[in-house]
This record gives sequence, C-alpha cells and structure tokens, in this order.
Amino acid sequence: MTPTSFEFTLTMPGDPRLVGAIRQLTAHAAGYAQLSADAGATLAGHVERAAETAVEVSRNPQGPIELRFSGDDGAIHVHIACEAAPASGAPSSSHSEGVSVNWSTNGSRHVCHIRHRSPA
Repeated sequence: MTPTSFEFTLTMPGDPRLVGAIRQLTAHAAGYAQLSADAGATLAGHVERAAETAVEVSRNPQGPIELRFSGDDGAIHVHIACEAAPASGAPSSSHSEGVSVNWSTNGSRHVCHIRHRSPA
C-alpha cells in the first residue's frame, strides 16, 4: 500500500442527472493519485462519457450503474457496469492521451474499464 493507493465502489441509479456526481468522484480519485489538473480533467471527461453511455444503454430506466475506482503506483482504474438492453451491442473502445477506454459484454452486462497511467 502506498499513499496513492485506493479503492472504492458504489452503485448509483442510472439517472442522467447523476453523471455530474460521477465526474466529481473521478476528479477526487485523480487527486488521490496525484494526477495533474489537466490529466485529472481528461480522465474525468472519459469517465463522464462512459457513464452517460451506460445510462443510455441500460436495460431499465434508472437501473443500477456499478462503479469501482482503484489506483496504485501504476494507474487509476475505473470500472463501470450496467445491465444492457437486449439489442445493444458493446459501445466502441478507444485509446488516447494516456487513457484507454475498453468496453466489453459479459452476458447481459456491458462493462467499461478505463485506465489512466499514473505519473512516474
């Protein structure tokens, strides 16, 4: 364990009005990991977009969106999971600015893993 190590998990209703709170939690996690303000804002933007997508593809309006934030000396990880509507395929993955956003489908669940390298 190091001063920048952390892990916390929460479940929120898939309410688009709460996406801003998810962005704020991400900014808080970025602070724990000692990311620069620009890097923290970049990460928060990626997480915000992924959370919006999870709300949009959720099987049930207001259905639960699960979030897990963790960090260590190497990276910050954010996992977002939701029950997906039957016809929705996994959203597109992307990589940019030291951040990877990887979507996958596990049964009826869409899972997004976002990874941001921690500063050396």
